[in-house]
Amino acid sequence: MDAHLTTRLTAAARDHAVPGAQLTLHRDGRTSSVVTGVTRAGGTDPVTPETAFALGSVTKAFTATVVAQLAADGDIDLDDRIAEHVPELSSPAAPELSSVTIRQVLSHTAALVADHELDNHEDASLIRYAASVANTGLLNAPGTCFSYSNTGYNLLGRAIEYVTDMKWRAALENFLLRPLGIEPLLPQDSADRSRPLATCHTVRPGGGPAQPVGLFLPHSWAPAGGLAAGADDLVRFARLHLGDHPDAEVLLPGELRAELARPAPGADAFGMADGWGLGLARYDSPDGVWLGHDGTVDGGTAHLRFHPASGTALALTTNAGTGTLLWADLVAALRELGLAVGDYRPGLPATAQPLPTDRAAVADRLVGEYRNGDTSFSVRSHPTGLRLSDGTGLVAELALHGQSVFTARRLDAREAAWTGRFVTDPATGEAVVLQLGGRSARRTAA
Repeated sequence: MDAHLTTRLTAAARDHAVPGAQLTLHRDGRTSSVVTGVTRAGGTDPVTPETAFALGSVTKAFTATVVAQLAADGDIDLDDRIAEHVPELSSPAAPELSSVTIRQVLSHTAALVADHELDNHEDASLIRYAASVANTGLLNAPGTCFSYSNTGYNLLGRAIEYVTDMKWRAALENFLLRPLGIEPLLPQDSADRSRPLATCHTVRPGGGPAQPVGLFLPHSWAPAGGLAAGADDLVRFARLHLGDHPDAEVLLPGELRAELARPAPGADAFGMADGWGLGLARYDSPDGVWLGHDGTVDGGTAHLRFHPASGTALALTTNAGTGTLLWADLVAALRELGLAVGDYRPGLPATAQPLPTDRAAVADRLVGEYRNGDTSFSVRSHPTGLRLSDGTGLVAELALHGQSVFTARRLDAREAAWTGRFVTDPATGEAVVLQLGGRSARRTAA
């Protein structure tokens, strides 16, 4: 099996111009770890099992687990209002936030804005971050719908600090990482190089070699996406959630493991997963539900899956944005081998529909400005169809599948397409909300 996995991983990395990757599979009581490539394009340092890769949003599963550990110890209750443990949210200027619960934040149903940032990206203070969030308001009534929020997980990091009287990083290391044998690494800290770190890369459409890019992540976003680790580490973490760890009941009791995995009310994670628990995504497969999380940064990807019914765990880390395409290839290959890995398949029609002749009708219904806190999307008509931009330089071509569902493909980088949809007013047929990458953005102007 190891030789076969190495062959498939190496071939897929070559096909998608991924300089380096790790793949770890735990199945039937045996763990197989394979690696390929180099840590930086054009370099000679090989990827090893010890190489750390930026995990992006997979970090959220770790933050959620520490929250669950605090709940197991009786330090918090998952149905507590988050403001009870984040005093900065108790400001009279933020009455909307007073009803938001920890459970809702964990499941992305708290109606918090998606991607709030401090003006100073180097500021790592979660106290100042939480105080700034107190001025943002809510998107809608908490608990009514899913909207993916980095902001919420940074607030959970602040709650961990408040409850433990430790920095988020120290709590993560002491309560979770070191007991699991994971050597922690935060790429944002340039002085922290306790293990080799893979460089991130972007790949342009139409081919060409991968180009190194700097990893950008605001320092105050560490609880939402700041961890780096390897595929072996992710499988160790998954085995804790599977109960396959000698200290599982001490580190994360079974009732809390079940609580994190259970589907959350209102968590319709369209475009991301088949459902959502508390910090864990749910993915359907022919063999039942898998749990896990995906992570992307500019120039890197991480994918984690585990299957409670069989005790199987799988992790992939890559140092290129095209790692999303590599992951899709590996899922298909493993399914051919009889391992039905859970992955989100939205079931779109095989081909997109061309825009109708009356483009003005499309413009009236869909084109406009959409906003979620500081995040804004602009949808515009284009000679080739519809295009979406977000003000950061991202431009994507939209392909409609039916009347409201679409796929968005970036024009500046070769990556897997995202799936999204327009939520329309039943009376008028006009779009009122754009859902993309799990984020819900309300239409503010046509």
